[in-house]
Amino acid sequence: MTDEEMKKISEAIDGNEYAFEILMKPHVKNAKKTAYLLLHDFSLAEDAVQDALLQIHNSLYRFKPEMATLKTWFNGIVINCALKIARKRRFWSKLNNDASDPETPEKKTILNEESALIFECVKKLSLKLKTVIILHYYQDLSIEEIGITLGLSEGTVKSRLHNARKKLKKIMIENKKGIHTWEVEAWSKN
Repeated sequence: MTDEEMKKISEAIDGNEYAFEILMKPHVKNAKKTAYLLLHDFSLAEDAVQDALLQIHNSLYRFKPEMATLKTWFNGIVINCALKIARKRRFWSKLNNDASDPETPEKKTILNEESALIFECVKKLSLKLKTVIILHYYQDLSIEEIGITLGLSEGTVKSRLHNARKKLKKIMIENKKGIHTWEVEAWSKN
């Protein structure tokens, strides 16, 4: 962590809202993507990120740079907020028997046709496996960073990635329509 970031953290802790905005702004776009990939709904993803920003703002004094980077700490909070929203949403959808979200213009701009097909396969994974795939392939986090973000050992992250790739390969082969063979092969080699 740079001295400039530490200075901004200190200023934000002291109540400087501008310093907090500068500190968090570079991380918000990826955080929204992560939350969207977990929730499949842009408004809920924005809610998760807002909740996470509020939590960060209120507990920034507890941030320990020797334990994690600001990015991994923030990602962990975003994931927890998104999972909390997903649990609430599952509960209410069972009560209301809601249909899934319709296609939106925002969704079409984020995901092109092929990545949408792949992402449809990723969505079929369990939440644990889907989370490590999203963090590794969509957020480009290293195994170490994923471990820090989720509070898991590197071995557990590697195991989950392995299992996720294996299940994803099976899903992609079963749903081969529209997915190029090289894409299925790429998932199986990793």
